[in-house]
Amino acid sequence: MTIATVTVLMPVYGRSVLLAEAWHSLKQQTDPDWQLLIADDGSDDLTASWIAAEPAVDSRTTWIRRSQNLGLFENLNSALNTLSPNCWVLLLCSDDRLLPNAISSIKSLLNTWPSARWVISTHLSIGSASEPKACVSAIDHSRFAPKTRMIFAKEFVPLLLKYGSINGNLTGMVFTQQLWRAAGEFHSNWRHAADWEWLIRAVQQAPVLLSRDPIAEVRSHGLQLSNANRNGGEELREVAAVQRLLLGHPLLQNESQRLNWAAHRMQFQLWNLLKQLFTCHWSGLGSGFADIQRTVGLGRCFLALISYFPQRLLSRFHG
Repeated sequence: MTIATVTVLMPVYGRSVLLAEAWHSLKQQTDPDWQLLIADDGSDDLTASWIAAEPAVDSRTTWIRRSQNLGLFENLNSALNTLSPNCWVLLLCSDDRLLPNAISSIKSLLNTWPSARWVISTHLSIGSASEPKACVSAIDHSRFAPKTRMIFAKEFVPLLLKYGSINGNLTGMVFTQQLWRAAGEFHSNWRHAADWEWLIRAVQQAPVLLSRDPIAEVRSHGLQLSNANRNGGEELREVAAVQRLLLGHPLLQNESQRLNWAAHRMQFQLWNLLKQLFTCHWSGLGSGFADIQRTVGLGRCFLALISYFPQRLLSRFHG
């Protein structure tokens, strides 16, 4: 099977220095047969000037510059709606980087698995200065897929409760525009967990191909959106909403461990609330505790937190 050109969709909002790294990682691909769609979500003039001077002059690039900031997922929805149904889309966040063989690896993977309609790949992790970091996605993925394989909804939905957002990041997700449309748009009013919620709907349309061959480096840094979402409370609200959705999912009703899995995921949110409490930041505490109570119960979540505490101390010791 011959794979059509891969369209790299890059949502952008400022951070022109890191954006330059993302762009150069694409330009250095061993396979130059790609298209780039930059969805500029109302960035500052400095970022817009850099885009105009660098990627926008490449004939493979299309640049959409919005007059006002829509938010990450509404920006993605609007950009995806401009693409053809048969288009293969690779998401690349502007603070991450593709490995040099990313495009060729995707095409090879899709030739090997011609029935695949979407792919999640294990990714490498880097820090703010591009230093290598422990790869959390590789650790999680190795627990249920030592090798690249197709995972169907019956198995995948429980994994989303047990391990959380298995993609870990938007970067590296590959899918057809047709599958995205069939699953439905990302929740445009969400800021943090809309991709996690979308995975539940997507696997109902087609099994996911989990690739163990990394195609990208995902960066952790102080200015990333997830930190702002944690501080603003969006992370807890949306994580709790996804947990409740999964707990009520038909494929999980006979799973005896579902509440324990959800409590383990929610204990991270409880820990964040306790740190906020200890530093006398009171905003959102009441609603946060209420969300945890509504999802798994504060008592169950607190027991999960205590159970995980030795691992938390060990992580801090080695961190």
